[in-house]
Amino acid sequence: MRTEGAAGGGGLDPHRIAEIIVATGAGGGRRGSGYRVGDTAVLTAFHVVAGAAGVQVRFDADRPGQWTVAATVTWSDLDTDVAVLTFALPPGAAPVAPARFGRISDDRHAVIGVHAAGFPLWKQRRRPDGRQFRELHQADGTVAALSNLRTGTLEITVPVAAADPDPKVSPWSGMSGAAVWAGCRIVGVVAEHHRWEGMGRLTAARIDHTLLRVGEQRRGELAGLLAIADPQALPDAGPEPTGSADSRPGQGSAKVIGLPVTHGLELFKDRTDVREMIGRHLSDPAIRMVTVAGRRGIGKSAVAAKVMELLEQGEWPGHAQAPVPSGLVNLSTRTSGISLERLYFDCAHLLGSERERRLLDIWATNRPAQDKIGELFAAMGDQLFIILLDNLEDLLQDDGRLDDEEFAIFLDCLFRARSTPRLLVTSQIPLRLAPELRRFAAEIELSEGLPPTESVALLRELDQDGSLGVAQLSDEQLLRATVHVHGVPRALELLVGAMADDTLALPTLQDVLESFTLRGDVVAGLAEDRYQRLDPESRAVLNVLAVLHTPMTREAIEWIVAGLDPGLDIAPALSRLLRVRMLKVDRASRTFALHPMDADLAYGAMPRDGVLGQQSVERRAADWYASIAPPRSDWRTLDDIQPYRREFEHRVRAGDLNDAAVVLGAISEWMIWQGSVLAAISMHLTMEGQLNDDRARLAHLIGYGHARLGGGPLADAVDLFSEAADLAEHVGDRGALQNATFGLGDAYRQLGSLDAAVGPLARAGDLAHENGDAEAEVHAVLSLSLAHSTLGDGVAALAGADRLRELARTSGDLLTEARSWNARFTALLTMGHWEETIAAGDRAVRAYQDAGIREATDYALNAKGVALLALGRVADALTSLEAALQAASRMENPRTEGVCLFNMAWAYWTDGQYGQAAEAAERATVSLQLAGSPEKAAAQALAEAARARTVPDPQAAADALTRAAGGVGRNVEMVSPAWLTEEAGRLREEA
Repeated sequence: MRTEGAAGGGGLDPHRIAEIIVATGAGGGRRGSGYRVGDTAVLTAFHVVAGAAGVQVRFDADRPGQWTVAATVTWSDLDTDVAVLTFALPPGAAPVAPARFGRISDDRHAVIGVHAAGFPLWKQRRRPDGRQFRELHQADGTVAALSNLRTGTLEITVPVAAADPDPKVSPWSGMSGAAVWAGCRIVGVVAEHHRWEGMGRLTAARIDHTLLRVGEQRRGELAGLLAIADPQALPDAGPEPTGSADSRPGQGSAKVIGLPVTHGLELFKDRTDVREMIGRHLSDPAIRMVTVAGRRGIGKSAVAAKVMELLEQGEWPGHAQAPVPSGLVNLSTRTSGISLERLYFDCAHLLGSERERRLLDIWATNRPAQDKIGELFAAMGDQLFIILLDNLEDLLQDDGRLDDEEFAIFLDCLFRARSTPRLLVTSQIPLRLAPELRRFAAEIELSEGLPPTESVALLRELDQDGSLGVAQLSDEQLLRATVHVHGVPRALELLVGAMADDTLALPTLQDVLESFTLRGDVVAGLAEDRYQRLDPESRAVLNVLAVLHTPMTREAIEWIVAGLDPGLDIAPALSRLLRVRMLKVDRASRTFALHPMDADLAYGAMPRDGVLGQQSVERRAADWYASIAPPRSDWRTLDDIQPYRREFEHRVRAGDLNDAAVVLGAISEWMIWQGSVLAAISMHLTMEGQLNDDRARLAHLIGYGHARLGGGPLADAVDLFSEAADLAEHVGDRGALQNATFGLGDAYRQLGSLDAAVGPLARAGDLAHENGDAEAEVHAVLSLSLAHSTLGDGVAALAGADRLRELARTSGDLLTEARSWNARFTALLTMGHWEETIAAGDRAVRAYQDAGIREATDYALNAKGVALLALGRVADALTSLEAALQAASRMENPRTEGVCLFNMAWAYWTDGQYGQAAEAAERATVSLQLAGSPEKAAAQALAEAARARTVPDPQAAADALTRAAGGVGRNVEMVSPAWLTEEAGRLREEA
């Protein structure tokens, strides 16, 4: 057991963080957090321990020196949600110094940094043995002092939870009771999280308010437990003063001139990597100017203002180490204006009244501007001053040159002088510098929007009172909205603003999204000003890139434009667009691209028809991808069919759905074999009910049938293949008929309708042989063999495996060889030849690897797992089944996932791990339901049996096992129903 030192009272000590484990009776319980505030006292939240039948407190959880002790609720208060636990000091645990307590003053505006550490639900992890635990989380955030005055609580803004495991439970559940620190003092206890406030807001009970609200006797009891000398006069809490043990070098505050260039800095949470880069460059003495460049609305001003706020508080962003600036100046073209005069006067004011008067006298003379600037820099001396110039693009020409002659002189002096202020600049267009000056400047491109969690939090904050209905929407609905606008902060603001402004139509969020890029107010707020000044050639190139919506080479752009306007020269147009920074360029790949938001806006402004309209450009883009698409013989990975997928997308957007269906029909099965089942289903869904050409519809039906065969529901696959077979007969397409007939037989086989499967599979094999399609013949023979296995006819199934092996020998095809082993291990599994099944399964895995194909690896590993179970080798079986599950997940095959999970559940059962068995069976139920497999009922019954076994209730477990055995039926891939029935009989005897 760890012994605690006496110095623990100076701040949060990780060895004193407590995990509270509460038993509530009847096998129930809950988890929470706390902090050891004295020798035998732990501070927590009342609701964590309310109604407890027993409380355990664990320190150094899952770390060396872990120790756990029983505790008693000694003091609690329902109204303020604070409690104190006490425990007997166990042997080997030394006393600790009392924690120090303080208060956050609520009589002035302030934003105070705070931190807490606890065990929230979203940090739940799984051990190698399958058991779950909560990892410790340190939440660093801020408290706005004037928030929550009416409730007397603390509103803590923290980075949002990185996951939301259970929509019915807060992801912060378990963090309750964690001590909230401001500097080196505890000021509160985490008490609540309200989903409607977003995932980055916590509410804490205040210790000072708790002491004031309770009666005198109870106040004295609490003060005694917390070792507080004067409960009515807690000191103000905050960062330690300069020079303390945990303060940074040079910590202090800088004098500031000018208002922040953006609003709501206390809510700003993100862009930590960008802030760190800015801090690193600003703290470098060799750098004179740092520019944050990016499109309108991307958040340049906000991140720059946040950096200035941190510097004002004496903190460098990230890990930068440098003296705290003596002064900060905030200038913006949108507020105070940016000019040499404004900059000179503001800097002079920072230097104090005496030097300010002298500098103003110098300004009033007729001396050259260079002399005046030199005097200003001399007066600054060796002190560090940082000047923010926001929206500098207002002073720049399209090529980045300054329009302001006086300010150009200032910049010339800035780069020449030895000791100068440092500039932090935001601009849509970076300042154009001479080559020799570039080494004194750093540019940071801000091109990405906010990440999803931060975008969702911002949307909720923009509807604080909930009057627009945004705050009440689910995270999933808000996430779709943020993806639609690419997380651009200004776009999110305009999105909610459009809802608020339309007081007559009262649009929903979805209504606004559908017309977002067509609304004049939105375009005006997001589109670059330079849109309006583009010449026709540049606008044409811009529109082509908007249609492509992906980085593209110059050759591709030229090819597309040549088919639309042969006389248009794109080289000068690209140069102009690059000069005004409306394009991004990747020099390594030599590609050009628009920011996604600009592409959306430009596309929305394009006419639907015309030579350079949306439809014409979409068709030409589709033709480009068709021209570069590799032939089927060259396909090796999903990347090889990417041009086909792009062609499909453009044909759909052009409205040419019949052509799109033909393209999709050519690649759909390949996508499924490579594991992209869900993507194929999504693409086919765009075709449903939209096709009026028989051959296009036939291509769609067959491809969609195969997608449903892999991704479920299987009943849908039967319907699709039946319709496809009829249509193929009608149009006289023998190849399509062969494909549809095979798919129909395979769907019946997987559904367990074996008698219905045999006929179509046999016919598919004959058609393939007649058509000279060796690959399809192999498929049909394999499926027919598997059908015989499921029917229990191992001899016929082995005959199919032998036929496949002969086809592999004559063709030399590695994949056919692998499939022969696939048929063999399944037949052997049916016949109960366990050791031979394991050997054949291993051979199949190696053969598929040799063929470079992932298909059926999951089946082989699953069969091996079942055989190992039959031999009583449970640990080896679980290893094989886990590998099978991972392979099935990679292939996006929910049916096989469900089968593997069912077998894993039985493996856990045989090992006596009934809780794990129930969890695996429940997961199997979900997967099999998604696939539309009839074995879903078997998985559900097995889960019920495992739950009954944990109570224990042998009779209920036996009844459920019997239902599970009946649900398995003749599925040879799942553990034998006889095993379940035998176990049910044993349980009935036990009952």
